[in-house]
Amino acid sequence: MKTAVIKMENIKKDYNSLNEKIEVLKGINFSFHKGTLYAIKGHSGSGKTTLIKILGLMDSATSGEYYLYNNSITSLTDKIASFYRMKYLGFIFQDYNLHPFLNACENVIVPMIINKDIPKKERVIRARNLLKKVGIDDRWHHFPKELSGGEQQRVAIARALANEPEIIIADEPTGNLDKKNEKVIFQLLRNMANEGKCIIVVTHSDEIAKYADKFLLLENGLLTEVKNDK
Repeated sequence: MKTAVIKMENIKKDYNSLNEKIEVLKGINFSFHKGTLYAIKGHSGSGKTTLIKILGLMDSATSGEYYLYNNSITSLTDKIASFYRMKYLGFIFQDYNLHPFLNACENVIVPMIINKDIPKKERVIRARNLLKKVGIDDRWHHFPKELSGGEQQRVAIARALANEPEIIIADEPTGNLDKKNEKVIFQLLRNMANEGKCIIVVTHSDEIAKYADKFLLLENGLLTEVKNDK
């Protein structure tokens, strides 16, 4: 049986706007497991960004319980949340979020700088190996502006793997890519799930159905699993 790395119990999120309470998440109950690629879809305004922020420890729920490796982390200080993000989570964004004045290798190194478990002398070696893993080692010395969108996203994936997290959260990772590069990125994410990582992808793309193990729909503040017709 695959190991649950995240468990959400009755997670709710409310916002107050002009003295009106807006219920975004109305009770999320779901467990995410290692070795599985999850695709989350939902219309604009359905709460996907809110859900991603809570999953990624960048925001907290109004109520409910969040368990990471069976440990309740519903209430965390900013310092501890930052440590957990560094140790357990990797992030991939639609806009890549690469530093424009750092080359590909240096961008991959950035998350390692705050990780005391990675000696400074090993950072470049690890970064180059990760770039090789995503098929872009020959471009390690190039800056983001010298790379195509697909190449930049591969650098971003390598960066997400820098601290060897078991959970990868990808927010519209192919939103700025053409169909060819979209397939490349989804295949890389599929490979990572095959290696035992928990991959959570928020996307509008129908292409993800060919790669996902679980297909989830966020609608009316609730997350439900739906049939994935590959």
